[in-house]
Amino acid sequence: MTMATGSGRPRGHAVRAKAAARFFKGMAGTSQIARLRQTQQSDRVISSHRPLTLAWSVSSEKQPDAFEVYRESLADMYDVRDVANGGRSGFFNATKVTRFGASVLGRGRSVGQKFVRDAQLVRRSGLDHVSITVNLTDGSGDFNGRSATTGGGSVQFRDLARPSASMTSAVDLVNLVVPRHVVPSWLLGRSFHGLTLSGEAAGARLIASHLCTLCDVADELTEDEGVAGVEATFVIAERFLGHQQAIAPLHTDAIQRTIRRRAMHLFDSAALPPASSAADVAEMIGVSRSGLYRAFEPMGGVMAYIRQRRLDRVYAALRSPAATPRAIDELARHHGFKDGAQMATAFCKRFGFAPHEVRPSLVGAPYGSAVNARGEMDRAAHDVFIDWLRVGEAV
Repeated sequence: MTMATGSGRPRGHAVRAKAAARFFKGMAGTSQIARLRQTQQSDRVISSHRPLTLAWSVSSEKQPDAFEVYRESLADMYDVRDVANGGRSGFFNATKVTRFGASVLGRGRSVGQKFVRDAQLVRRSGLDHVSITVNLTDGSGDFNGRSATTGGGSVQFRDLARPSASMTSAVDLVNLVVPRHVVPSWLLGRSFHGLTLSGEAAGARLIASHLCTLCDVADELTEDEGVAGVEATFVIAERFLGHQQAIAPLHTDAIQRTIRRRAMHLFDSAALPPASSAADVAEMIGVSRSGLYRAFEPMGGVMAYIRQRRLDRVYAALRSPAATPRAIDELARHHGFKDGAQMATAFCKRFGFAPHEVRPSLVGAPYGSAVNARGEMDRAAHDVFIDWLRVGEAV
């Protein structure tokens, strides 16, 4: 899976996309959600800020090691195989990604290749996300036992916590990757891994049009507007995937997602003491303990999720090339663990390898990366947006 730059669209698309984003944002701000006892403007640390954006354009003609760096940068998401000539000639990748809150939206183009995500890679990467992909070329794959064909214009849903293997004649796609904690329960409650909507279906055309436009105008949106656009994707999809309940912004699912979002920011902040209990977390965000437990049931429970978030941030800290080397014990205490041994045990159990085996990111390394006139780097940097996914909104 790659993501890359897309063609521009008329100004009218930007106006309509921003208006739609504001509309769906308004739907989310309902009276029931407002009943949460601490209504803060800091629910997200995003508001009117511009989103983070990253772009690159590489080819085997310009960079002899373009394919090797590309494959390595993508290694925590997919094992890339079956590229013509081993990527030594004829290979290219152009990608642009934008971070909207805890989600990442991207546009990608590259040569034909196979993407494999086996059980070992699922564990090693630690990504617990859902991917919605608009495929603009033909392909096929197996998604943990479900076979699927992806024709041009099709929309596919993938669970990154489950194995998959897919092949495409050429990469040309728009991809939205969303953490599980913000995905509506109506989707999580069904078998969606590999679910594909034909490009001829009205639902696929509407979802594809929405995501393509959102990608085209990403640079013109605030991060908050972009998050609203991401949420609107699920509102649209809900109508075409057999969910029959009326779409009501007052339903419990929206409230629980708001609780999870508030708790997530607290988990990632210095305001939460390492020894905090679930009751402490509930009090700090202004909800009942039972309400907090209910909100995190789909995530495996409150305390399990806190530990998962802390391990994700340890992983990202170990990968940062700009990070000051620190003793394992110091890193452990900073992220709420008793000592280095406790953290290392939990880390190995989660990811399947020890903390000292984490490979640092190459972005920002001493040799640096050049940037062309369009602001595109000359090296693939999928590993950067994968780290965005690991740490969520509190980047």
